[in-house]
Amino acid sequence: MSIQSILCPIDFSPMSKPVLDYAVFMAQSHGARLHLVHVIDQLQGFDSYKILHMTAAEITFELEQQAKAHLATLITSLTIPATSEICFGRAPDEITALAAKAECDLIIMGSHGRTGLAHLLVGSVAEAVVRHAPCPVLIVRQREEHPA
Repeated sequence: MSIQSILCPIDFSPMSKPVLDYAVFMAQSHGARLHLVHVIDQLQGFDSYKILHMTAAEITFELEQQAKAHLATLITSLTIPATSEICFGRAPDEITALAAKAECDLIIMGSHGRTGLAHLLVGSVAEAVVRHAPCPVLIVRQREEHPA
């Protein structure tokens, strides 16, 4: 099997850095194209007082502008060429649809490792992507911090 196209969802959390590093390594190792995607799924990155004074269109526009800026910064910091895209909707649905549309050979993404009640309430984007992806999915788990 050859890996020619890798999709890497990015949510700009601290976990995104090791996931992106791994995706870059895999793309370099296989001579594959790297495509980053950010899905605007919910009202993240806003203080509640700002949301109260904005329309839905203004919130969406602001989230898109923030995502574009973050993605541009990430792409310029990479050692390989990459493309990016911003999608709107439910993250697992958008990631799997884009992977199918772009005929990706691999999805590399992080897992926040939620368990118990948090997993029941929030669910797992990674778990849903694994279930519905048109290609293999490599999950980069967040390392637990151990006191020295």
